Amino acid sequence: MKKLIVISALFLSFCINAQDLPPDGKFTVNHKNGEIYLTGEVKNRKKHGTWEFYYETGQIQAREKYNEGKPIGIWKTFSAKGRLIEEKDFSNMNRGRLGRGNPYGAKPIK
Repeated sequence: MKKLIVISALFLSFCINAQDLPPDGKFTVNHKNGEIYLTGEVKNRKKHGTWEFYYETGQIQAREKYNEGKPIGIWKTFSAKGRLIEEKDFSNMNRGRLGRGNPYGAKPIK
């Protein structure tokens, strides 16, 4: 179940393409039930700042940070009950310090 949540969070975060982004500035997308699904910010037609995804219950699902389209900092994924289930560290990704392999490799929370 955890892997399914993580995979869906990654899919959601990467399925929004530049042409699908709203004009520059902050925005919110709602679920069909009216609860917030996504909050984010766009700068120069790229993801920027903190992006947050929410379950239909209103509970946070994932928190990601970007600097003009590049993932930065610590990304977090939460269970539907609010428990932190995963962290991904992008601190070194844009500094050329990551070796070969998957830069999206996650560190599960125990």
